Amino acid sequence: MSVRGALVALAAVRVVVPLAALAASGSKLPLLPRYDYVATTGDGSGFYAATREFLASWGRLGAPLVALLGVATVVVAALLVREWRRRRARRAYVLAGAALAFALLICAAVSQMNESGAAVFGWPLLWSLPMLPYRALGGPLDAGVAFGFGLVLSLVANVVTVGATYFVGVYATGRRAVGLAAAALFALWPLLTGVIAGSSAWQNGTWTVDAGLVMYTEPLSTALLTTALALLLSPRGTPMRMAVAGVALSFATAVKLTDGLLVALGLVVVALRRRAVAPYLAGAVSFLPLVAVYWPLGYASLFDNPNSWPRDPFSGSYVLSSWTDSLLFTPRLLLILLPLAALGALLLRDRRESGILVAWALLPAAFYSFYRVTWEHPRFIFASLPPVFVLWAVGTLGAVDRVRAGIHSAHPPATERT
Repeated sequence: MSVRGALVALAAVRVVVPLAALAASGSKLPLLPRYDYVATTGDGSGFYAATREFLASWGRLGAPLVALLGVATVVVAALLVREWRRRRARRAYVLAGAALAFALLICAAVSQMNESGAAVFGWPLLWSLPMLPYRALGGPLDAGVAFGFGLVLSLVANVVTVGATYFVGVYATGRRAVGLAAAALFALWPLLTGVIAGSSAWQNGTWTVDAGLVMYTEPLSTALLTTALALLLSPRGTPMRMAVAGVALSFATAVKLTDGLLVALGLVVVALRRRAVAPYLAGAVSFLPLVAVYWPLGYASLFDNPNSWPRDPFSGSYVLSSWTDSLLFTPRLLLILLPLAALGALLLRDRRESGILVAWALLPAAFYSFYRVTWEHPRFIFASLPPVFVLWAVGTLGAVDRVRAGIHSAHPPATERT
């Protein structure tokens, strides 16, 4: 099977598994938890409320202002297209400018939104975009309809992560086998967690979030961060790729605020690899206006609600329980993943690439180790898994290669013995 065929098959696994669980709603399939369909639940209800608020906010702007924004959008789009055609060398900045213009347009509608209970707006924004023309054509909208739109987007995000994980592995090591092994581990992960970590890996929505069956931020966040990492590691670190990586990380920050930590790490990666820093920074700031405008409606509105924001949320005393009590990252799972991943970090010939993968995996995990409720919400660390899977693949294949070499040296072919 070709590499492309293998990736298509792996992507299909990532899609078929949640769809099978959805089709069998109310029943339990082998290797999977029992899944009972609910259109929105937990944080997903807040995100759905945010999509409805966003769709309604355009009407609150008033027809004259919406018309003016429409004209401005057409003018800006025409200018960007002209710059794209005339200045090939500056296309990276045109892309970053287009992302910024889009963010500013969205800010106009966000300014008319009411509080919805959603801490961040990146995922509700993406979720609402295909629903805009649907609503404009008079289509009815309820939680069930919204679930259909969101499910497609979540599954697409997981498919993107399969491909991005492959490219992270290939770009970091130069070996397609590593990329395929890492992508396979991500694709099969929904089938493995219960086997490795036990039924606790299915509790508190951990499995359904990973599978994309509830409308949470994690599939999109992981896809954006892994895609950005692949672009940053790409051998052809063109200004355009650096700008796209910056835009992806900027939008990821709107999806999940702590993803902003990786914006700073990305800048370090760009500098270390002597890539185009300016296009990366131009992309990295593109969605900051949206983050700032939505802030009063997001976390700032939740700090006084103990049900949404725990008292004393960060402390060094939480580090041990974040891992020893984790629903997913149990000692057995960590014993299977981490030793081989650590071996992979040591075996990777390019120490710089090894350091980048380790830092990309550790930064979110380290931050959330100090968070009070990480043990019961292991989804916070899902974005760390793709680089860990790449390192695990390096370690596993490296160990296999050394075993084979040892067997070969102990039992050389007859031609070599003679």
